Amino acid sequence: MICAAVFGCCLGSFLNVCIWRIPLGESIVFVPSHCPKCHHPIRWFDNVPIFGYLALRGRCRDCHAPISPRYILVEAGVGLLYTLLTLNAYYAGSALALTIFHTIVIAVAVPCMFIDVEHRKLPDKLTRFGMIAGVLWQGLFPVGGRVLTHPQGVLWGLAGMLAGLIGLGLFAWATGKLFRRRTMGAGDVKYAGFAGAAFGWPGLLLILCVGSILALAGYGVLRLMRKRPGDGTVAFGLYLGLAVLLWSFVRPWLAIYGV
Repeated sequence: MICAAVFGCCLGSFLNVCIWRIPLGESIVFVPSHCPKCHHPIRWFDNVPIFGYLALRGRCRDCHAPISPRYILVEAGVGLLYTLLTLNAYYAGSALALTIFHTIVIAVAVPCMFIDVEHRKLPDKLTRFGMIAGVLWQGLFPVGGRVLTHPQGVLWGLAGMLAGLIGLGLFAWATGKLFRRRTMGAGDVKYAGFAGAAFGWPGLLLILCVGSILALAGYGVLRLMRKRPGDGTVAFGLYLGLAVLLWSFVRPWLAIYGV
């Protein structure tokens, strides 16, 4: 579990890079870590997840510009989340398969949640990666972590992906015609494709239902907090991400009991 926590914090540190750079169109691999204000390279010991932020007291070592608390929250949150999911996978009896799967899910869901809240968009790079990785994972570990080489798993993943793309795409088109305004972005449709590829169409339906309920609840809370009408927009990717992470906990246990 210690290894899982350390890996999760490191994964969270990398996802912070994705959250910041992907919307700006910057490379997440070939550009060294640097301060977004003064662009000075970050020293390796300042880049240690959680401890680097605490040692710097939330400020750049060179220009003393404040560092968003999102960085330490994502690192600690992903570390805790990954540890819990790994523990869940261990007791579910499919440690290897589910560890790979949870890495994929977190790598897509967490950045999408934060990017959608801040920029109101879901990057194609993340959703496309999620769809491809989800289908490939289904081909290797479609049922309870058992390795299968026949195409059944791949076909299952493709069917779920198409269900998400076509189903939510048609829903977005129909509601757009009905209300004469765009009700859902293309990123949400592609995110549904990722969820369908990773969890299959039954999981997709549950994720969409839970995500919609969470979105309605969240919108209601925001309206009450603001005490005035909002602009009507909802970061649906945030709530879909929460539903995906929740289903990641539940699904392994249902598979054990053949549900």
